[in-house]
Amino acid sequence: MPYFVRLTTFTSEGAKALKTFSHGRRQFLDAAKKLKIKVVAEYVVTGKYDIITIIDAPDLESVLKLSATMAATGRTRNETYNAVTADEFEKISQSM
Repeated sequence: MPYFVRLTTFTSEGAKALKTFSHGRRQFLDAAKKLKIKVVAEYVVTGKYDIITIIDAPDLESVLKLSATMAATGRTRNETYNAVTADEFEKISQSM
């Protein structure tokens, strides 16, 4: 399954509700599970983004559904990037 990197920021509404972070996180994890998306890693970070999540998804459609589901909550905004491991890229680059 392909990997994706989600870069998430809290909206002003989401920032006001940080005490309910665990509820929002549970909602995200449940939505991902329903779409057969495996959450590989989650990090809360400082800087431009608030959360970085690495996911392993069956396809782009599942990722788009997850993004739409979470956007509808109004708590976060995200950017999602397709990713390959360095080992996979090494194989790709050797075939050039």
